[in-house]
Amino acid sequence: MGYTTKNEVMNFRFADAEIFEIKGIRDKITFELGYVTILGQNSCNRDIREMGTNALTLDLMGVEETTLVKEGFKVFDADGNPKSSCEDEVIPQERYKEIYKELENSRIYDLTVENGNYIFYIDTEERTYTYTIKAKDDRETWERFMNKESV
Repeated sequence: MGYTTKNEVMNFRFADAEIFEIKGIRDKITFELGYVTILGQNSCNRDIREMGTNALTLDLMGVEETTLVKEGFKVFDADGNPKSSCEDEVIPQERYKEIYKELENSRIYDLTVENGNYIFYIDTEERTYTYTIKAKDDRETWERFMNKESV
């Protein structure tokens, strides 16, 4: 089975991780990710240096509420004059599965955790999303460690 940690999301770096798939079932949301950095303080990392893995499953369990926002933007001309803008769009939950498909093959810019809120900043080729998930626990599962240079 490989390696499993619980409530150690802070011992990984998710910046630039690729999203393979997102699934939501009842009170659990699962992220299938690629190219996650495993930090030296991770309880399974015997090398005590940054390592990588090419595939990691991140389960958020006991999900209480979520907010998915397609971030707005402003466009300016070369002189700094506003040309157009688009406001933030809060995605209704009935559209989550559709958005999950859009987010496949995109990248996580950053993941922070504050007071049980897991805040994903996700970049697609077209737009940026902020996905906030209030959950009780996280679990990380992966098969092998890789040297950071080979990831």
